[in-house]
Amino acid sequence: MASWDQLSNLANVGQLTSLNAVELIRLIVQAGNTARMQKKNCQRFAEHLKLISNLLEQLKISELKKHPETREPLEQLEDALRRSYILVDSCQNRSYLYLLAMGWSVVNQFRRAQNEIDRYLKIIPLITLVDNARIRVRTLAFFLYLGCL
Repeated sequence: MASWDQLSNLANVGQLTSLNAVELIRLIVQAGNTARMQKKNCQRFAEHLKLISNLLEQLKISELKKHPETREPLEQLEDALRRSYILVDSCQNRSYLYLLAMGWSVVNQFRRAQNEIDRYLKIIPLITLVDNARIRVRTLAFFLYLGCL
C-alpha cells in the first residue's frame, strides 16, 4: 500500500502535466532556490533555465501547440522539464546520506537533464520558422482570396 507521501507526490506529478514550459521552469527555479542538498547544482541549473524562460515567454507557446508539427517538440521539452523538476525537488526531500552516497549520480542526472533540455531548445528556431511560414501562407491565401494579388 502506498504511503501518504507517495500519494501526494503522485498528485503533484499529475498537476505538473497541466503546466506549460514557462510555468514548469518557474517551479524548478523555486525548488532550486530552496534545495537543501546539491544546492549549488540546483541553483546553477535553475539559473540556466530562468534565462531560457525569459526567452520562451516571448514565444506564444499555447499558439504553437495548436498545430501538430510544432506541438510534439514543445511537449517533449515540457516532459524533460517535468523530469527536471522532479530531480530538483528530490534535492529537498532526500536524506543527506542518500545524496552523499549518490552524489555523482545526481550530478550526472543534472548534466543529462540540461543536455536534454538544450537539445529541444536547439530546434526552437526551426519551430518558429515553421510557424512563420504557416502565417505567410495564410496571409497570402487571404490576399489571393480578396483578389489583391
